[in-house]
Amino acid sequence: MKERGKAIVVGWDFSEYSKLALDHALFYAYQTTMKVCLVHIVRWQSDLAKMEIELQKEVDQIYQKTGKRVDMMLRVGSVSSGLKAAAREISAAVVFIGTQGVKGIQNYVGSHVLKTIANSVIPFVVVQAPLEKHHKFTLVCPIDSRKECKEVLYWVTYLARIFGANISLVYPEYATPTKKIKTRANINFSKNYLRDYRMIYEEVKLDSKGFNKAIIKYAKDKHADLILTITNRRQKVQNFFFTDKIQYLLANKEKIPVLCVSPRKDVWLYGGYK
Repeated sequence: MKERGKAIVVGWDFSEYSKLALDHALFYAYQTTMKVCLVHIVRWQSDLAKMEIELQKEVDQIYQKTGKRVDMMLRVGSVSSGLKAAAREISAAVVFIGTQGVKGIQNYVGSHVLKTIANSVIPFVVVQAPLEKHHKFTLVCPIDSRKECKEVLYWVTYLARIFGANISLVYPEYATPTKKIKTRANINFSKNYLRDYRMIYEEVKLDSKGFNKAIIKYAKDKHADLILTITNRRQKVQNFFFTDKIQYLLANKEKIPVLCVSPRKDVWLYGGYK
């Protein structure tokens, strides 16, 4: 399974939370051939020279501490648009950002952070706590009634392969017949997809009421290393990403990292979607 990019981007603002994001990014980079690039966004052109010196100091310190050479990039503009543009420019596979809960997410790129992630063609990993290394890497993959939720499956299989991870497919026990049928179809598709890649998984039914809370509780009990989720593809319901439910997942109190994939608008990745 090929990597979908050449680099791992870390949104860098010199804070302790961006350093957390770097630790996570380095851990992933060690398992791949991808380089790590720190991206810092400045508001004014006049700040570039000064911040370039400061960023180079950070890069040098990282090498002295870890022995890992990382790249750096500075751009002028807003953090939300600049980070995405920089990631596209270097063909990044994923962007890591560190934050402190919901308030931290909002402060990181202003009030449009959730919109930034939702519209990004490159996945974001939101981290809140230091990296924890468990005996077995565990992925929790929620599957619901939305057909686009299956787009996380590439990342599930890719990460499971490089980490030898356990996979948990979790899904809500809907009472509504239509949602129940759609969810079951998505689960069956996901199971077949994982079998095609010879992946071992478990299938877990959770309460549909407070599904995101159930996801977090299950992930905590499993000592999960990563939760994978999907944003909403349709513009007319894009505000879904601003609801308490999705904020609860991204800024969960257990501080479990969350990889967020935005569905492709140009083409369905898997033939079974249509």
